[in-house]
Amino acid sequence: MFKWFLSKKKESKSSEKFECAEEPKPTEKTVSAQNKFDTNKMDWLINDSLLAFMPRELFMHYSDANTAPDPQDPSWQNQGLYFWKEKEAFENKSLPEFFETMDQKLFIINEVPDYISLVSGKAMPWFGMPGGGEKFFFRYDETTPVTLEEAHKLNIINYVEIVELNQDNLSVLNDRDNYCFLIDPYEVKYEDQLFYLNGEKISLAELYQKKKLLVLSVE
Repeated sequence: MFKWFLSKKKESKSSEKFECAEEPKPTEKTVSAQNKFDTNKMDWLINDSLLAFMPRELFMHYSDANTAPDPQDPSWQNQGLYFWKEKEAFENKSLPEFFETMDQKLFIINEVPDYISLVSGKAMPWFGMPGGGEKFFFRYDETTPVTLEEAHKLNIINYVEIVELNQDNLSVLNDRDNYCFLIDPYEVKYEDQLFYLNGEKISLAELYQKKKLLVLSVE
């Protein structure tokens, strides 16, 4: 797995403003203060985290345990062979509506061997959907696709889970053996030990708030 080991400078944070009722109950005031503290603490820990950075795009495929493997079944093909960028809108995939109820398995792509190709194409309009989304799959040659199960066994892909930070799990930000930061290299740029979004310098905490920085648990 390709990792970046970076030193990060803590960003200064401006104080937050909030309004209280004329006669707030003590419990309500305590909760507001605690929420403010937790937010500041989270931002500070993100900016000073020890996690490594993984510049990767995030992909997904659908999975339903009730679908039997069958290379001739389009339903299985759209689970066992084809995959999408995680951000691709459902209507762009031209899939039957019941796919929205399936599990969505997230993964990243590692280095692809020379004897395997990564292929993509546009989804045609179907099932009342407009299509147009980019659909991916691996193949050995023009007639032999690589299943996602095979790709996983060959270490071409690694499954991941997105970790939503909260006051109870902030310790993951110092657990670089099991967690990492993911940034999309096509959106976030790193130059001279600084991060940029849309050409503007930005802190890690701000990237996280904008969902441009993800915390991942990697298998």
